[in-house]
Amino acid sequence: MRFSKFFSKIQETTWYRSFLNPVINEITTKGTLLDIGTGTGKLIQIISTEKGIDCVGVDTNSEMLLEARKKLKNTIAKLFEVKANTNLPFEKNSFDYITICNVLFHLKNESIDYILNDAQRLLKNEGKIIVLTPTGNGNLMSLSKDFFSLKNLSIYIWFYATRNRAGPWTKNKYLEQYTIKNDLKYRREIVMSGFAQLEVIYQ
Repeated sequence: MRFSKFFSKIQETTWYRSFLNPVINEITTKGTLLDIGTGTGKLIQIISTEKGIDCVGVDTNSEMLLEARKKLKNTIAKLFEVKANTNLPFEKNSFDYITICNVLFHLKNESIDYILNDAQRLLKNEGKIIVLTPTGNGNLMSLSKDFFSLKNLSIYIWFYATRNRAGPWTKNKYLEQYTIKNDLKYRREIVMSGFAQLEVIYQ
């Protein structure tokens, strides 16, 4: 099984919905949304159908986008394949929301800054950049206490696959430092019983 298909199945679990819920709850008004690193498209599928938002997803991985197109075939969401470290093909001030989930903590600082700088270009004046990452916190016992079920076994794969990079990301507070340097506002919240963090950037 291709990883993209496997990941697409993971996104259908109840624990993955719990992971995404803090982002979904941030979408409080109508408008337009760009999801950077959309993967197989679960977030914009939910937001498009449940919130009535015009969504666009971009990713560098063609196989992920192939799975995303299957998820989004009954929505008006649009998908674009893009190249890393290049400006996204949209006009300035195009989006009310820009979401970046499970992406930035994997990248080098230069790539993180490139994405965030371009996101600022694309964001409307009253818009929000919403970043969701695992924290790397917790252990097997606490994970099982909150999320154990036979249908949620993939959460253990996610936890162990992400914690080595997620832990330093949480500790170093990269986004908070970025907002200070760029004179932006910042809000952070620990979510998903401590296993994830929501970071919001706005003007």
